[in-house]
This record gives sequence, C-alpha cells and structure tokens, in this order.
Amino acid sequence: MSPHPDAPGSPDRGDLARLAAFFAGAPAAVRAVRPLSPAACIGLTLDEGPASFSMASGAAVLSAGAPAAPDFTLRLPAEAVSRLCARPEAGVGELGLLFFTLARDRDPQRRIGVRVQATTGRLLSNGYLTVLAIGGPRVALWLLRRGLRDPRAAIERLRRPPRT
Repeated sequence: MSPHPDAPGSPDRGDLARLAAFFAGAPAAVRAVRPLSPAACIGLTLDEGPASFSMASGAAVLSAGAPAAPDFTLRLPAEAVSRLCARPEAGVGELGLLFFTLARDRDPQRRIGVRVQATTGRLLSNGYLTVLAIGGPRVALWLLRRGLRDPRAAIERLRRPPRT
C-alpha cells in the first residue's frame, strides 16, 4: 500500500509542502519558531526552487518564491528536508542538533547550506538567539564543544563558507 499523497513523508509531496506541514504540526517546530519576530525572514533554496519562511500571527508561513531581503538563506536539499521532517515527535534540542549536524555534513545531498545576510543586530532583534536558547542544554553543549561560546561566535561561524 502506498502512502497517502498528503502524508508528511510522502515522496509525492514537494519539499515546500512537507516543510509547511512540519512547521504547522510538529510541536517542537511550532515551539522553536514561536519567538521569531514578524520581521524575521528566511530564504530557502530547495531542490524544487526558491521559497521563503516568515512569521505571521505567531505561526510560520512558507511560500514559493525568494524573499527580497532575507535574514539568511538556507540551502535545503531534498535529503535534508526528509531528515528534518522525519521525526515530528522530536524535541526542540534534538531538532536543533539535527539541523547543525546537517549543516556540517560533508555530503552535498544532505548538507544544509547557510548564508547569513543580515547584521548580527538584526538577527538578534528578530529572535534567532531565543530559538537557540529554546534548544536547551543539548544545543548549548554541542555549540560549546565546537568552540562557539556565545551567539556572536555562532553567527560568525555561520558566515564562513562550508568546508568541503
């Protein structure tokens, strides 16, 4: 029996639709993005094309098309989307660790690319630091073990091009 085309892990569903369903229905994803400002804007480069992530009325809004002035842009290959959306029951810390692990992955089919466009002040005022804090001790310890002792160090590390 094949999965229902609207099932979160269905191969018949595009990555943008899968991400939208994940951010609307996975409790940890909903909790993690809640502190983001309505001004927060993230560009998404998906295998199916450009998209954007923004906030409206405290909820994530994902739409097709590149945003005009994103805070940062994420390159999310289909395999990374599949891995992120595979465990809607995961906690915020677990999702955070998965995100950072995928951002460091050497395989381009899984690696999340991060390109920071906003100033550090804008990133902080739009609530991204709070998202890191919600990740809890697991995310904090992971960052510390990689020499990222404060938010500015984490942001500056993300500004660097990935090692291949």
